[in-house]
Amino acid sequence: MDNQYTILQLIPRGDPDALDQTTALLEGLDASRWRLLVTGMLSPRLRERLEARQITWVNVAIPVGRPSRQDRAAEAQLHRLISTRDVDLVHCHGLAATAIAVRTHYPTRPRPPRPVVATLHATALSTLEQASQRWSRRLGLRRLLKRCTAVIVSSQHDRELLQRLAPHTGRRTHVIYPSLERSLSRPYEAGVKRRQVGLHRDAAIVGLVSRLEPGHGVEEFLQAAALVNADLPNVEFVVMGEGSGRAVLQELSHELGLGGACVFLGERRDARQIVEALNVVVLLSDADRAPLRGLQALAVGLPVIAAETSALADIFSDLPGAYLADVTDVTQLAAAIRRHLLAPPEMGDAEIIVEGQRSITYRDFLVSTVEYDLEEPWSSAAGAEQDDSAISRAVRQRYGPERMISEIESVYYQVLEE
Repeated sequence: MDNQYTILQLIPRGDPDALDQTTALLEGLDASRWRLLVTGMLSPRLRERLEARQITWVNVAIPVGRPSRQDRAAEAQLHRLISTRDVDLVHCHGLAATAIAVRTHYPTRPRPPRPVVATLHATALSTLEQASQRWSRRLGLRRLLKRCTAVIVSSQHDRELLQRLAPHTGRRTHVIYPSLERSLSRPYEAGVKRRQVGLHRDAAIVGLVSRLEPGHGVEEFLQAAALVNADLPNVEFVVMGEGSGRAVLQELSHELGLGGACVFLGERRDARQIVEALNVVVLLSDADRAPLRGLQALAVGLPVIAAETSALADIFSDLPGAYLADVTDVTQLAAAIRRHLLAPPEMGDAEIIVEGQRSITYRDFLVSTVEYDLEEPWSSAAGAEQDDSAISRAVRQRYGPERMISEIESVYYQVLEE
């Protein structure tokens, strides 16, 4: 295709998901086909990156909530930008960015004059889930998404949620899993990260990434954790995620005797660093970026135990270091966790080091001392060495940014050619 299209990337500030996807697009899209323009609430660090790549950027305060006089001024600024730069397509990241793009494109029209592609990251989907409980907000979301030419979500779970909230988006919704960063390593000292979140530096840590809702399997995980804890006393557990069932699940962990060995961390911006400081990662579904966390674990050589669901099987079934298990069977799940704690991938039978009442493997000492960026802790450290194991190479080859960029390009072409 000889045409060069101008794509406006509209992003909010402080959303690491939006920043990750935008950065990958900036670095990977073919400049001979795509001319990029970036606007939104841009951090100084991002502006420096854009200037280094000679990409035009404009700072626009993205309005949140009901339109105000200041918000309308921002909409007018965005409208002038779209018109004068001859933008062909607007790619919005998050609900707030999507709302201002739709309002800028003349709200009286049934569809914007230019295609609007909305990526609804994990934060946006959490907002959608909360909005589903109020009829008026659900109606507003349906109207907003109806004006989008295409919608991108990061998991099959999110697509199903969106289908329930706004059924008309079904045909226009695309599932594009987030990509691994180009530089993959442990950009910090793992023991420091453990201490920051209340974990013992020398313990073996099992992490769960899941929505904390009834029926999501977290109860079974905690029961399996209690079995492992009784057998291996130097093991601790981390639960990452949020949901309405958090308080009940925390109470269950105390009832199972895990009060001093299980930490609930909720949703965190440093989730990647926490995952990479673990020893085993358990995934129950593909909600809340769980597949990405699993891939990040594999990329640094950590084993992943995933539920035998179709969505997770599509990603992890033939990746080295990943194992599908019946997570509904507490005994099987506990056995799988114990097996991978004692015999990590590519290390054969683990040599157990016994010190008093503690038993740990050599994996606990495989940590890096590379520092990470305190301003943007989710970004990769410059110059960090990548893990070059067979597991890491396989994951990077299949789930690097090239795959995500290619799928987003396909969405761009589809909506531009309609």
